[in-house]
Amino acid sequence: MNRRSSDAGSASVELAILTPMLLMLVVLVIAGGRIVTADLAMEHAATAAARSASLARTPAAAHSTATSTGTRALAEQNLTCAGLQVTADTSGFGQPGGPGTVTVTLRCAVSLADLTGIPGLQAGIPLRAVFTSPVDPYRSRT
Repeated sequence: MNRRSSDAGSASVELAILTPMLLMLVVLVIAGGRIVTADLAMEHAATAAARSASLARTPAAAHSTATSTGTRALAEQNLTCAGLQVTADTSGFGQPGGPGTVTVTLRCAVSLADLTGIPGLQAGIPLRAVFTSPVDPYRSRT
């Protein structure tokens, strides 16, 4: 009697083993896309905030303008950040007659809490964007 081993049911077992791994791969791709998109939005917001701050007439106005422009740019990109921090370095702003600069730094954490099921995936990924813009030399400063 020759008994042949049957392959019946092996496809079901293979599918049951591979499905969780494929789902984890899809979640990782979604998380990666979300992080890259958020990083690009942060870079855009930092650029816009630094440029608008460089057009301000006073360091206080530059801080205020950088914060409002950075927040508005992130809202336009539909990016919700946890703990958004906008910092404007206007130390080179008050140099009379010299080429000054304004550096804006944005920090926030992008939430990945809705992508559950992957061990080791953080609930929030901290992002940072920095941009330096020259102060407009044709704008009067005080």
